[in-house]
Amino acid sequence: MSRPNTGELDPKDTARAEIRSYAIGFVASLLLTSGAFAAHLSGLSAPWKIALICAAALVQIVVHLRNFLHLSFSGEQSREDLLLVLFSVCLLAIMAGGTWYVMADLGERMHQGGMDGADMRSMSAD
Repeated sequence: MSRPNTGELDPKDTARAEIRSYAIGFVASLLLTSGAFAAHLSGLSAPWKIALICAAALVQIVVHLRNFLHLSFSGEQSREDLLLVLFSVCLLAIMAGGTWYVMADLGERMHQGGMDGADMRSMSAD
C-alpha cells in the first residue's frame, strides 16, 4: 500500500482496500441477517431460535465494528478504539436503563390504588 522507500500511501491501493472491506462487511451482514430470519422461520424450539439470533447479532456487531467503522483492537490505535467502544456501551446502558426505570415507575404509578370505595359506591348506585 505504500510506495517503496517513501512511506507515502498509494491512494488507489487504499481505496481498493476500503471498497473490499465494505463489500466483505456488506455480504457478511446480509448472510447474518438472512441466517437470523432463517432461524426464526425454522421449526426449532424457542430457546434455540433465541440463541441463534443472539449469536448472529453479536457476530454482526463485530462485523460492523471491523468492516464499516474500521475499529481494530490490535495495533497502535487499539487503546483508543477500546475506549471508544466502552464509552459508547456505557452511554447506551445509561439511556436504556434510565428509560426502563422511568417507564417502570410510570407503570407502577398508573396501576397503583385502582378505584377507592367512593368510586365503587357511585358505580353500584347507577
